[in-house]
Amino acid sequence: MRALDPIDLKNTHSQAVLANTYHLYLSPGTEVIEQFGGFAPFMGWDGPTITDSGGYQVSFLWEQKNMTGGFTERSKSVKITDEGATFKSHIDGTKHLITPEKSMEIQAVLGADIIMAFDHPIAAGISERKARESFNRTLKWEERSFVHWEKLQKVRDNYQVLFGVIQGETDIELRKQSLNFLVSMGFPGLAMGGESIGSDPKLTAAALDTIVDVLPDNKPLHALGLGGGPEGIFEAVSRGVDTFDNTSVTRMARTGLLFIHPEDGGSVESKYRLDIKKTKFKTTTAPISSVCECYTCRHFSAAYVRHLLVNSEILGARLASIHNIFYINSVMSLIREAIANGRFNQLKNDWCLR
Repeated sequence: MRALDPIDLKNTHSQAVLANTYHLYLSPGTEVIEQFGGFAPFMGWDGPTITDSGGYQVSFLWEQKNMTGGFTERSKSVKITDEGATFKSHIDGTKHLITPEKSMEIQAVLGADIIMAFDHPIAAGISERKARESFNRTLKWEERSFVHWEKLQKVRDNYQVLFGVIQGETDIELRKQSLNFLVSMGFPGLAMGGESIGSDPKLTAAALDTIVDVLPDNKPLHALGLGGGPEGIFEAVSRGVDTFDNTSVTRMARTGLLFIHPEDGGSVESKYRLDIKKTKFKTTTAPISSVCECYTCRHFSAAYVRHLLVNSEILGARLASIHNIFYINSVMSLIREAIANGRFNQLKNDWCLR
């Protein structure tokens, strides 16, 4: 959420903030954040909070810049064993070890309301043997996460809800085995993880389809890194996802990819977005969207937002991010209302069959 402050987030109707365990652990560090009583007070946020475990980041450190500006291979940057993940900081090259227990301790200091078990996601394109090895390691890491989380809760003032991460990509057997294991352990919540919960709505749907028929009704389900824009959201919600996070909403905004509504011509084909940096918007006096009520669309023209982004002005990143976040929250508001009124399937068809 670069260039945004808590007031911006509240004005976009955001309800919760997710922080990255890996990045906050390296900078500013847990010692600093502990002095503030958690990352929420540190950043001035007074709403609900979530943290991931850092497992995804340390598992996919394929390459990192070294001190001379070159790149080192993944094998030299991170080593993963049953004990945990040893890696070099991308900031200063120092070596660190994160174990399931360490991840729980870091997240305890970060102080989020919802935290994630430490996992080892299955990388795309690896051998079946390696995939099974990663999967089995995740089960062990999650059990250790759960045991250590229980110990920490006994000495904490504020309760943290631990979500177990369901792995297995699009393999029905692995996903169900992972889900059953987490339920048997007694995790309060569940999360869908892995690279399949990414930018392709069809792949996301396929991954969720592996467990949709056996999801427990009494466990909230979070999708880690859910991508795909509105189409991905509709596919996920229709399969039981309650909450989700994704960095691409603001990352795309900073590059000029802005979401638009069906009334603006948004469709599945256009992925409900436009590239504001295109020359055709250089003199557009209208806002980005004719129906959006975000701060950006109420006060500025598409031409001005384009001008800011093309010239790498910080205000451009802020205004574009405000629009995209407000847009996603507006879509979620429509979805919640449709579910309450028993017309979710109609709403999904209206958006996904365009």
